[in-house]
Amino acid sequence: MSLIFPNENLCYICKEKSNYINDFLCSECESRIEYVHKEVDIDSLFIDRCIYSAFYNRFMKELVHRFKFNNKSYLYKPLAEIMIKTIEFKELIKDIDIILYVPIHRRKEAIRGYNQSQLLAIYISKKLNLPLSNNNLTKYKWTKEQNQLKRRERQMNLRDSFKVRNQEELINKNILLIDDILTTGATFDECGRVLKDSGAKGIVGLALTSGKI
Repeated sequence: MSLIFPNENLCYICKEKSNYINDFLCSECESRIEYVHKEVDIDSLFIDRCIYSAFYNRFMKELVHRFKFNNKSYLYKPLAEIMIKTIEFKELIKDIDIILYVPIHRRKEAIRGYNQSQLLAIYISKKLNLPLSNNNLTKYKWTKEQNQLKRRERQMNLRDSFKVRNQEELINKNILLIDDILTTGATFDECGRVLKDSGAKGIVGLALTSGKI
């Protein structure tokens, strides 16, 4: 895993030098990101609000794939900055007590070398000076890949696969729950169920990207 980008003067995505670098992106790469800051209904009893930052266009699809599967872990910086723009746009910070992230199974994390949502959450926590509940929400059950399943199958696949290690950290807290991709919302919903059962007061799910209109 490489978390260190070799040259801060380059765009983190295209690696081209530019006179304009803002939040680790050149103007050309930034122009290909479709910011939406969109709130969607995922039909959840446990997630109070669900929001995603950017539309899942071809550029974002390629970017997320590189981040998750091609060992380009350093991309967490520009991607987290995209999510911070949503937090600011939606004025979420005033209602957040603590940040959590969607966990992945320890075997998958060992293979990949990192949890992409954890990297995003750590950066957002530090940048906004908000507490992070690190390694508290865990995934202890190995499940099938969600992208091959329909919504109902996703819900059943994830059922009882998450648990909280320290409930006291969450009691009466308003939580910002971070994930990379929002598809049906089943992952947010199941995580939300566990967090609410552990005493959470409110939960906002924030994803980097989604194809939901």
